[in-house]
Amino acid sequence: MNKVFGRMFVEFGVMLGRAEHAKLNFYASRAMKQQEKNLKWLMSQNKNTEYGKKNNFKDVKSIEDYQKTVPYSWYPDYADYIDRIAQKGEKNILTKRFPLKFAESSGSTGKSKLVPMSGWATWVCQCFSFSAPVGCAYKYYKNLGMRVPPQRGLLTIEVLSHKLPCNRVASGLAAIPMNYLKPITRFFVTSPKEVMYPESLKPMDMHYMKLRFALPRTDISYIGTVFITMAESMFKYLEDNWEMLCDDIEKGTINESITCAPDVRAKLLKKCKPDPERAEQLRAEFRKGFDKEAIVPRIWPKCGWMYGLGTGALSFYQKKLRRYIGEDMPLHYVGYAASEGLMAVPVEFNSADYVILPQNGFFEFLPVDGPDDATPVTLDKVEAGKDYELIVTNMSGFYRYRIEDVVKVTGFYKQSPTVQFQYRRNQIANISGEKINQRAFDLLINDLSKEVGEDFAGHCIYPDRSTSPGHYVILIEPNNEIPDEECSRYAEIFEKHLCETNVLVPPLIRNGALGHCEVKFLRRGTYEDYREKVLRAKGANLNQVKPVKVIDNEERKEYFFSNVRDSLK
Repeated sequence: MNKVFGRMFVEFGVMLGRAEHAKLNFYASRAMKQQEKNLKWLMSQNKNTEYGKKNNFKDVKSIEDYQKTVPYSWYPDYADYIDRIAQKGEKNILTKRFPLKFAESSGSTGKSKLVPMSGWATWVCQCFSFSAPVGCAYKYYKNLGMRVPPQRGLLTIEVLSHKLPCNRVASGLAAIPMNYLKPITRFFVTSPKEVMYPESLKPMDMHYMKLRFALPRTDISYIGTVFITMAESMFKYLEDNWEMLCDDIEKGTINESITCAPDVRAKLLKKCKPDPERAEQLRAEFRKGFDKEAIVPRIWPKCGWMYGLGTGALSFYQKKLRRYIGEDMPLHYVGYAASEGLMAVPVEFNSADYVILPQNGFFEFLPVDGPDDATPVTLDKVEAGKDYELIVTNMSGFYRYRIEDVVKVTGFYKQSPTVQFQYRRNQIANISGEKINQRAFDLLINDLSKEVGEDFAGHCIYPDRSTSPGHYVILIEPNNEIPDEECSRYAEIFEKHLCETNVLVPPLIRNGALGHCEVKFLRRGTYEDYREKVLRAKGANLNQVKPVKVIDNEERKEYFFSNVRDSLK
């Protein structure tokens, strides 16, 4: 019976996935017409809102009118409006229709943000976050001459949400599709509801809990995460703690050292059964080590694919993740999204090219290499190979919003551009005009890692302007023990690559406008502890916390520099 239900369930998922790909094909085939339709509808619907009246939406009859009439905007332009909507329940402020939900940012790039989501935006997020990846799985398995097998996965996601005074629910963007699927997640996810949907912010060792309920199973067919850094961190935890996990699986218990509220622990213990046979199977594989062969195919031979955000600034972590999942496992990179909306998705596995979703807003592309007063172009006028800052008008009340993301147009899917996320314009390290963006910094660290033959658990940059001249401090958390005296050699290698890749740096150093680079090693566990720190302080969940790349405020500076190894001696 379970097998029959499993087959029916996956076939239903495949049907939904194929439907989403068919819809994307339809919209992408008429991308510019859909964009014009979206803009006309948004102006007509919202012309009598407070924001619409202030910005003369009634005068907008064309894209040219829109660009001349409505100014660029940033989040602070909406903060007071959103507070009135979310806290007081005021209506007809940004949109004619009251928001269905609110997406909540963890504030990993600054202060936490609350972003309204319309019913349409919520539906698009639901369809393309959950169903569309299954559509890609269908294509992948079809090319292998196979049907999509029954799906049960290890998800690193935990879904946290809370109700606002306006009686709407706020959660992270990734939590929205999982909230709707709560009644059926037990059929395709290994984590119990107490782990998947924690009822409070009380601390819980999530890495342990997710592995504790996934490892006993042999039918894991996929792995899911939000950011691949989270999955990589979880497998690193497994590498360090497999003996404890195997002992607990053998005995059918939850280790006493694990942080968990007593009432939750009692519920979870009822779901744990002694399984000495599986525990010994796992021990046999773990004892072989994690370096010669990837561990995931050995402990879960049915695991066929994985999904999670892993391009752009996160691509550095793919190498570390591949050590655990293997080089051949296909990855679905989910899409290009922010709290402001889902902008683009891949249409097949292992593709970093994301198709802009023409039905989910109105998109403008501002050439990065253009003059400051350049007029952004519409999606039908972008050029492959060029970088653009994306300006988003979403379906939920943000108009000509400077999301400050830079994307590279890589081509077209039918009439809709394909893009790759490059970096955030507001995450640039700059001392004397050399402007090191986030992607360039990741590439430099990757070059350093290759040259020294070491992998790093985390890395960030601090533009130290307190010295004369100012200089860059690179803080690295090594995976292995490296003597502190190696800091100077690492600094020399990093600076060498920086000079080779940024033509402005050598003359700045020669002329005394930029000091020599400095490297400091962080204690083991610094990055993991920081994620936990953010979780407790902001009520975020670990899936939302992006790795810190730039130390750009006092809180980060105090934390990371207090964890430099030589400062702890």
